[in-house]
Amino acid sequence: MHPHRHVANDDQVQTLDIRVTGPDCDPLPAGDMRRLFPGSMLTEARLDRLQTWSRVTVHCGDQIVAVATCNKNDVELRVPDIGLDRTCGCSTADVVHALLDALELAGIAGGCRRLVLMPPKEVAAPLDRRGYVTIAERCAGGWLEKPLA
Repeated sequence: MHPHRHVANDDQVQTLDIRVTGPDCDPLPAGDMRRLFPGSMLTEARLDRLQTWSRVTVHCGDQIVAVATCNKNDVELRVPDIGLDRTCGCSTADVVHALLDALELAGIAGGCRRLVLMPPKEVAAPLDRRGYVTIAERCAGGWLEKPLA
């Protein structure tokens, strides 16, 4: 993946590195999971997906600043979990765009026709400018999706 550059709070240019890993990779350290999914956001279902699904991570230096779980089927790449480090000093917008660039590229490379996200509210706000549409279902809740074809 191409590294993304961003300016940290101390005005030094840093590189965001993106890594895509399969379910057989090393588990995320518990401290990273608690930092990326604070409070009650770290449910048993989410823990299971973080350990058994493929994932995309964004790193700033040695630190993971974002993670997303993803699962591909014949038509879509589903991304039910997105965790962000809100205290790392990196630009949240830069981190989110780097993560979405990687997920969209993975979906296109996998032959998917759409990307389906269930992002936290900090991520959901700017996504309409990237072509994401909100889908609201009464029983199933809501999600965002973007056509990739």
